[in-house]
Amino acid sequence: MKLEDYKLFTIGPTQMYKSTLEVRSKVVPYFRTPEFSELMLENEALVKKLQFAEEDAKVVFLTCSGSGAMEATVINCFDKNDKLLVISGGTFGERFEKICQIHHIPFEALKLGADEELRAECFKPFEGKEFTGLLVNIDETYTGQLYDINIISDFCKRNDMYLVVDAISSFLADEYNMAKYGIDATIVSSQKGLCLAPGLSIVTLSARMAAKAEATDPESLYFDFKDCFLNMKRGQTPFTPAVGVCFELNDMLHKIDSEGIETRLGDVKARCDYFRNSLKGLPVHLPPYPLSNAITPVRFEKDIAMEFFAYLKDEKHIMVNPVGGELGKRSIRVSHVGDLSFADYDELIAEIKQFFGM
Repeated sequence: MKLEDYKLFTIGPTQMYKSTLEVRSKVVPYFRTPEFSELMLENEALVKKLQFAEEDAKVVFLTCSGSGAMEATVINCFDKNDKLLVISGGTFGERFEKICQIHHIPFEALKLGADEELRAECFKPFEGKEFTGLLVNIDETYTGQLYDINIISDFCKRNDMYLVVDAISSFLADEYNMAKYGIDATIVSSQKGLCLAPGLSIVTLSARMAAKAEATDPESLYFDFKDCFLNMKRGQTPFTPAVGVCFELNDMLHKIDSEGIETRLGDVKARCDYFRNSLKGLPVHLPPYPLSNAITPVRFEKDIAMEFFAYLKDEKHIMVNPVGGELGKRSIRVSHVGDLSFADYDELIAEIKQFFGM
């Protein structure tokens, strides 16, 4: 069987919807046209609507992975005169740390241990220390922990800090509201909750963060947000965008907007709850901290995770997310975003039972 024929229970790329596959089947058109500009301006407006961003927020479309957008956001919004706090509870939090190190931006890390939940008291050592911004992967995809945005938002407001949220896994899986929580920058990527092909990332900036970016001079040609702001006034990007994915995005944003975002969130949560309830009675467990609806980190009692991953991939043509690092031996991750049904999860549960000889 070809890889493209596998059933995907992965967080990105996801099991795509039929309407997206239909868009992908069409010829990618030339893009320096009024028609493409109109499509991109629609995309901008719908992104702001679904993220509950203020009307004067600015949206940047980047042809890169989510990690590229993370780096672009940091270097455009902060410099050596800033001091950042990074919530670091997994590989993606560590990625924010590395970005700050590479670009010589002062930072401290709020480190979380294995299975440690982010709580309000975790912030006590960092109160009143003149931080200017906070970076967080709101769903740390490595562990599946969904950090409490209320605690994070309150801390930032008390300390007059900019709040930058990587919502790459969480957006369109969990409740998200930029205006409500005072979020200054939101980073998302096409291949996760949006269920599109990889290659497009989107950064939404509050008006005050956009103003800060205007006054920052990143050492980058490709990732200069000032150039992006200028071009987006006419519905264009400075460099060639992921044109095909932009069309997929337009189709998906209209689909979600017409259904209502609460419907999309409800669908994801229903699949999530159904799968987690189906795990009861099996020789697996879930970690003790709050989880995103986007993925379920399934923990095994023995070091069999990679064996189970290979069993699903090689014998059953089912893909789940493996886990790297110290969790890799005893954990896999199962996605709840994408075109998946309860019957698909029944099939996965049946394979888990067969693997354990139940």
